[in-house]
Parts: sequence; C-alpha cells; structure tokens
Amino acid sequence: MPLPTMNTSLSLPDGFSGIERILLTANGNLQRLISAYFNEVVTVTIVENKEVPLHPNEDPAVLARFQREVNLLCNNKIFCNAKSQVLIKDQEVYDLVVKDGVGIGQIFRYLDKLPSFDLHGLGRTDRTFWREYSLKIPGVDCRLLEVFPSTLSEDGWLHAPDEEVCWDVEMEQDDNIAWVNPDLEVK
Repeated sequence: MPLPTMNTSLSLPDGFSGIERILLTANGNLQRLISAYFNEVVTVTIVENKEVPLHPNEDPAVLARFQREVNLLCNNKIFCNAKSQVLIKDQEVYDLVVKDGVGIGQIFRYLDKLPSFDLHGLGRTDRTFWREYSLKIPGVDCRLLEVFPSTLSEDGWLHAPDEEVCWDVEMEQDDNIAWVNPDLEVK
C-alpha cells in the first residue's frame, strides 16, 4: 500500500526574498539557520531579561512573566533584535530559568521540545523587515517581535560597514504591515 503524500505550504505576501521568507517562518531555529547561511558562529547579547509583575487579570496558572530583549549577532554584527514576553506556567521550567540560569530562549532545546509556532504578523519598513509570532510548549508561552535589517541578504552584508537601523517598529502604520491574519491584533 503506498504511503500518503504530505504537502506543506505557507504563503506569505509578495515582496520578500527567499531567505527573508525562511527567516520569517523559522520556528525557534533562527540562530541555526543564520549560522548555516553565513557559515559563521551566532551569538546572543542580552539587552534586558527581567521578571516583571503579573497582570491583575493574569491566568492563575502563570507562575512568572519575563520581559526580554536580545540582539543576535553574526561576526559581531547585529542581524536581529528580538523583544519578547514569556509566561511560565510550569515549576520545573521556572526552576530551570531562575535557579539554574537556563536562558529563556534555550528552554525549548534544553527540554527537547519542539514548540508550536503561530505567525501573527509580518511587514517591512524602509530599512527593516519584521515578524511577530508565538512559540508554545506546555508550561511556556512566548510572544516575540523580531526585527531584521532589510540588507541582510545582500551580497557582502556580513562584512560591510554597520548601517544605522531603527529596531523599533511602529505597528500603527498600516503601510508597514502585511498581516498574516488581519483579524488578529498586536498586543
């Protein structure tokens, strides 16, 4: 009996190159993809990583909320700025992060769990392209905004002089946004 065929498809708006589409749909493996693309080591610099107070209406299962910002670098050059909110609902995960010092971004690999991936929005500004998405496993919910320089896939980018990039994306400007799900609001 022949095995059934399985098709995978994800259609993104026009205006993104092949490598940009790959980065926009990466599900927790962005560092590995960029390392392979440039054949260089990727490092992470933590800008902010702090436990913040829970919201008054927070799900009672939430043990902790973390606010995080990191820069991802290749050859000492920033290729991505990532801001995230992380909700931890599992005591083992909380202990790994708080007591054992495991980085929030490494939890999925550390626990050997493939997170679910939901792409909420993506777009482009004059100098950047970006995505907003969620990664989830039981006990951990992450909502992330990642911003990349538009010139990332140009020949010689890795060794070119640094350029001025604004890592803050103005979400209210509709001309910068190409929503994957127009009914979903950015929170």
